[in-house]
Amino acid sequence: MTTWRFSRLLLLLVLVMLAGVSLTLLTTAYLGAEKALQQEIELAHERDQRMLDSIVDSHFRNIRQYSEEISQSLPVQRALSRGDGARLDDAMQGVMRDSYSQYIDAMVIEHDGRFHVAPNVSLLNLELPLEALSGSRSRLGDWVTVDTEVRGKRYSLLRLTLPVVEPGLGEVVGRLHTFVLLNDNFWILNELQSLFGARAIALSHEGSVLDSLQSGAHPWEGLEALKASEAPVRVGPQGVLRSHVLKVGDSAPYRVYTALPSDSHFALRDTYIANLGFATLMVAMVAALLMLVINRITASALGNLTRYAEQAPDGGMPRPFQGSQFEEFTRVGRAFEQVLHRIHERDKYLAGIIDHSPDLIFLKDLDHSYRLVNRRYAEVLNTTAEQLDGRPMWDVLDQDVMEKALAMDREVLRTGKPVRYKLALDTLSGKRRFLFSKFPIIDDDGVPYLIGGIATDVTDMEQAEEELELAREVLAATPDAAIVLDEQQRVLIANRAFVEMSGFPHEQASSAMRLFLMAHPGLLESLTREEHWEQACEFERRDGGLERVAVTVHALRRDGRQRHVILFREIDQPTRPAPGREGGEGRERGE
Repeated sequence: MTTWRFSRLLLLLVLVMLAGVSLTLLTTAYLGAEKALQQEIELAHERDQRMLDSIVDSHFRNIRQYSEEISQSLPVQRALSRGDGARLDDAMQGVMRDSYSQYIDAMVIEHDGRFHVAPNVSLLNLELPLEALSGSRSRLGDWVTVDTEVRGKRYSLLRLTLPVVEPGLGEVVGRLHTFVLLNDNFWILNELQSLFGARAIALSHEGSVLDSLQSGAHPWEGLEALKASEAPVRVGPQGVLRSHVLKVGDSAPYRVYTALPSDSHFALRDTYIANLGFATLMVAMVAALLMLVINRITASALGNLTRYAEQAPDGGMPRPFQGSQFEEFTRVGRAFEQVLHRIHERDKYLAGIIDHSPDLIFLKDLDHSYRLVNRRYAEVLNTTAEQLDGRPMWDVLDQDVMEKALAMDREVLRTGKPVRYKLALDTLSGKRRFLFSKFPIIDDDGVPYLIGGIATDVTDMEQAEEELELAREVLAATPDAAIVLDEQQRVLIANRAFVEMSGFPHEQASSAMRLFLMAHPGLLESLTREEHWEQACEFERRDGGLERVAVTVHALRRDGRQRHVILFREIDQPTRPAPGREGGEGRERGE
């Protein structure tokens, strides 16, 4: 089928009919439009600089407030006061899992020359020397710039240093360093790009581009000329290039370059209004004639394209577009067909993720009827996803479960925030406990129109926690002194019997064990070789007395980590009679 360039034909008709009117108006309007456009661009640049300063200040003020809360949190202060590195690492890892830490790339606790690093997921594949970056001194409470180079690439970070003060004595026990990486920092550039309406945006420091976002081809044409000039704005053929300054606290200044589309038509519109009165009738007549011609030419092509769009299937593979006599309409139809194919592929991906998830996933409308459930949710309720579609929840849930779910749905709709709760469900494998997370799904007007939920089976996890707690209780109740060490011979667990035998308080169990290992280098060597060790030794108590004990070392390996369980049994412990007997024949040697 022969195709035509619709745009060329339409352009020829427009040029022939509007050439006379356009030539008359463009000459008088050009100078005024150019001046109005330049003024608008300069005013917009000043306004956007103020908005940039306000947004950056707000974000980093929130990060500072969150960091101050961490530095003043009791778990961190207690761990630093006690020198408990393991508990400090656990507390910091918990902080980085908090949703409020999404804008923080890493936190480092400095204590007695040691550094405890807690990176966010954004640094998992990036090995930055955070300890070295934390060692450089700066005034407390101020944001400063720290730069480093890794594998030939330059990285720039903003660092905030706060003191960690022990609340009882008011003594500084450590420092908290908060890091924000500006390289590939999507949240800063994305928010500024959306705010400015820029086609492209880049963050630069000392001539190096740290991050950039762009759409379209060649958005930075003319950027080098902008850098070389002192003017913050440059208008070029690709649009408007602007330079902004980003500075946080005492940090070094950063440059934010933006490429905006030229909005000259707004200024041109105001200029044209004064000159279009005498040409209104002519343009109206030309427009009417043009509309008749276009309607005649495009009626068939647009009809085919419209019918194809209206008959697009809700699911399944879309049918191929048959084409049109105009090349432009054919390209639009082919592009729409490709969009339908991509939507179909993404629907398949999403369906695969939802159906194969081990968690229970569901969506309900405001009438509490199911709109989507995955296969696992249907299996737990002993039904199918198709049978649940459109059914209200009280048709499938027990009374107690339904009342709890209904109360949580109302809480989600009332507060507009996610809620979490635990609930036991009867399944084919017996009663199982699930952790439910429910959240509102908001429309474009900010109004909830669906309730989403994800439920995770926590039965096995809770059982494991109960077994772990039972093991701790058994260890605490055993009459023999027992202690558990990690690979670095640090004390993980010490029971009450060890505290009583050594005379050291529980928090100084590490000191007692360090003295014992120094007095028995053979034991320390066996720990290094991960060997079983058993021997009679003398244990020096805190008061200087010696205790004759039989020491037994057991090496354990769990999840790739080495642990050592050391048991101390008093050798001179008096014997006790066996049950139901008296005298020497009925006595056993006590353990």
